[in-house]
Amino acid sequence: MFPARRYWTYDSRAVAVALLAPWFALGAAACGQPQGSGTSLATYDKETGRLIQITYDRDQNGRIDTWTKMAGARPVSSELDTNEDGVIDRWEEYDEKGLLARAGWVRARPVPAASTPGGPTNPAASTPGGPTSAIPDTWLYPLADGRTHRIDFLDVDNAGASIITRREFYESEKLVRVEEDKDGDDVLDQWETWENGVMRTVEFDDGNDGKPDRRFTYTNGVLTLIESEPDATGTYTRRVVPGGR
Repeated sequence: MFPARRYWTYDSRAVAVALLAPWFALGAAACGQPQGSGTSLATYDKETGRLIQITYDRDQNGRIDTWTKMAGARPVSSELDTNEDGVIDRWEEYDEKGLLARAGWVRARPVPAASTPGGPTNPAASTPGGPTSAIPDTWLYPLADGRTHRIDFLDVDNAGASIITRREFYESEKLVRVEEDKDGDDVLDQWETWENGVMRTVEFDDGNDGKPDRRFTYTNGVLTLIESEPDATGTYTRRVVPGGR
C-alpha cells in the first residue's frame, strides 16, 4: 500500500507559454545573438540563429524562475521553479502547435537545493532546457480548450520503476472516474465513479487478476448496495442491501 496522497486541481490554462508570448515574435525575427536583459533572455543557436531557449522572471523579482526550450518561435517544453526555493517543481510540454500537451509537478516537494545569486543552483548548472532537480510524479493532460481531461499519479514500485498508481478522468472540470493500483503491482485493482464531487460507486479486485469482484454503491455518501460474485460476463449475481432495507 502506498501512503495517503494529496490531490488538487491544476489550472492547465495558466501555462508558461502564455507568460512568454511577447518573446515569440522576437524569436521569429531574431538572428544570431542573445537578446533581452537581466533575467529575461533569449538564447539563439550560434550557427543557425534559431531561438533555442528563453529564461523568464514571471513575478519580476529579479530571479529566473522559468526556462523554456524553443524550436524557433515554437515552445517545446518549460521547467519552472514556482516558489523559487531552488528546486524545479513544474514541467510543461507542448505540441506541434505550441499548445500545452501535458503538465507535470511533484506532490511531495524535494529538499531545496542551495541557492545562488543567479537563481536555483541546478538551473544555472544544467544544460540548455533547464534542470531535472526533481522528477515529476503527477502529469495532467488537457483537452484542446485547456480544460483538464486526465491526471496521472505515479509512484515507485518495489523494483524502483515508476508506475501509474492512480488515474483520474474529468469532464467539464469535474472528476467522473478513477482507476487505481492500490498495491503497486502495475495492475488495476480499484475503480471509482463520481458524480458532482461525490463518489457514486467503487469496485474492488479481490482476486488479484485485474478484474472487479465487488461493487459498493453510495447514495448521498451513504452505502446503499453491495454487489459481488460476478459471472463470466462481469455481471454481479449477489446483491446485499446494508441494514436489510
